[in-house]
Amino acid sequence: MPWWSWILIWVALVACTLVVLLLGGIYLFRKGMAVLRSASADLERVTSRPAAGGTTDDAGPAAVVRVPGSAVFADPERLREEYEQGREQRRLARRDRRVARRRERGQMQSLRDLGLN
Repeated sequence: MPWWSWILIWVALVACTLVVLLLGGIYLFRKGMAVLRSASADLERVTSRPAAGGTTDDAGPAAVVRVPGSAVFADPERLREEYEQGREQRRLARRDRRVARRRERGQMQSLRDLGLN
């Protein structure tokens, strides 16, 4: 093989390596930007504060917003009642979503979900 063929081989190898590195860098940059967008959206969601009176949730009525540590000085009976009410509201909201989903899909409904059992 003549000496210039070795130069062509090495030039091709270096060019292919640079192309692979460039494509890998573009891939990593795009993935990194996607992670940053997701992290900023999550951070914005976590740091956004609800209104002072409460927030409206998918579950229904306004939820009470508490300062961390405030339960230490609160009345245990009142906290227990709020917990039970919230649990019942979440259970009813799940049932309503399940009934709506089954109605939308044309599936059979549970008698317990419809309150007939």
